[in-house]
Amino acid sequence: MPDNNPSNCHIDSCRKSVLITGGAGGIAKELAGIFASEGHDIILVDRDIRELENARDSISTTNPGINIILMQQDLCLSQAADRVCEFTKKRGLQINVLVNCAGFGTYGFVNGIDQDRELDMLQLHVLTLYRLTRFYLKDMIERDEGQVINFSSISAFQPNPFFATYGASKSFVLQFSRALNFELREKKRNVKILAVCPTAVKGTGFQSSAGMERTRTFNSWMAVTADEVARDTYRAMQSGKDLVIPGRGFGLLHALISRLPAGLLMRISRSQLKEVRETGLKHASGSSVEERI
Repeated sequence: MPDNNPSNCHIDSCRKSVLITGGAGGIAKELAGIFASEGHDIILVDRDIRELENARDSISTTNPGINIILMQQDLCLSQAADRVCEFTKKRGLQINVLVNCAGFGTYGFVNGIDQDRELDMLQLHVLTLYRLTRFYLKDMIERDEGQVINFSSISAFQPNPFFATYGASKSFVLQFSRALNFELREKKRNVKILAVCPTAVKGTGFQSSAGMERTRTFNSWMAVTADEVARDTYRAMQSGKDLVIPGRGFGLLHALISRLPAGLLMRISRSQLKEVRETGLKHASGSSVEERI
């Protein structure tokens, strides 16, 4: 895998480094900017090199002393995690914080959605995230220091009709992350796993990529911005939390709603996911983008 940023091929050993998947835009880019402003060097991984370069230039403008390394990689490929790990290992990069943020959604009746599209999503949300977490967690445990931030979704907490596969994949992320954090505490390790569960995120490519332009959820009062999610995620990491639902008061609201029966929760989810003028089910099309819901 070629180095797409030859002028910045080394990380300053005096600074901590952060690897962020889906780093070309959305929440990932906003979070990269926060880490850079706090003195972290950055490794951004995404499939579109031009968008990666734009993200690097934007972050560098306000953080000129920070090193930013780019890696062009389609994370839906079965060997993607191996290639990312090889990339950082070959360059001797120590990853202090891993952010698994890349993701995309599919929407509609399961048999109306392209199967390969959903398999790519499962590969990305489940297998690539799992393998990256395992690889970098091993080094973190040996150093007894580090942080993994895994992006799940508010959809992870209940079944989601017409958003079924996406919600199920995010449920894996949530349960996997929280269980790992418990294991690390039991082993008395100074390594943390944070699961981030945003509501719908406005102003990103997730909505159009998933074919959800006419659904209610992105116009709901519960929708948040990528900047809000990034800021709340960083604060939660600093506080040592294992779970955060970004947005003011959403954590408390969810604690109340989660007490409702599963059947009612599904009806609430379906109401939010319905199209404003429902003329038929739509299925996802387009390319994968950063996690935004």
